[in-house]
Amino acid sequence: MFDRLEHLTQQLSFALPECIISQILISTDSFLSYAWNRGLFSGKRNAVFSSLDLAHHQFAKPHLSHLIVDMESLLTSRFSALETLRQLASHNRKLHIYLLATKSDTPLFNFLRAAGPFRVLKRDLPVTPFRQALLTPASAVDVSRKFPPVEWQMFTALAQGKTLKHVAHLLNLPYHRIVYRLNTQLSQLGLPDRQSLLHLLHRLTINANHYWG
Repeated sequence: MFDRLEHLTQQLSFALPECIISQILISTDSFLSYAWNRGLFSGKRNAVFSSLDLAHHQFAKPHLSHLIVDMESLLTSRFSALETLRQLASHNRKLHIYLLATKSDTPLFNFLRAAGPFRVLKRDLPVTPFRQALLTPASAVDVSRKFPPVEWQMFTALAQGKTLKHVAHLLNLPYHRIVYRLNTQLSQLGLPDRQSLLHLLHRLTINANHYWG
């Protein structure tokens, strides 16, 4: 079945002009980029960019169907990247957005899964399952497991260093409601306390070079 899907995809790709890009990978990992272009989908109209900003001019193109973002190799704030992807998903509901992450980092993996209408894949998947995951028609995203807009605004404010009282004022909500929402999200993310959430947001917000350097 997957071979047939790939064959059909290649036929559709070859029917498009050479300049058409249907699938984009965002990554600074040269090994992943090479495997992507030479081994995984050599028949597709693929392109690799090192950042979302550099690929921005492609996002409005009608033939773009898949956007795969390697969250582990981004050199800028991953939280900002998620904000960009959330906006992109709201404007183009036909675009399938995949995030690559390390499954062993459970809090981060859970946060990415809830951050928007994205499909999160393990970064270390073998070639065949990885290829199949992208070729298989995407199932409906479980919206109930995604952060509601108020929660995302709350996380954005906390990532900027705001206190919960400030967050309550910004969102025009009672303080106890903010605390309740925060505790609910801590439980869903599998985090033990508020401090662990702030640590996760800090990791997502700072420049990756700074964090890993």
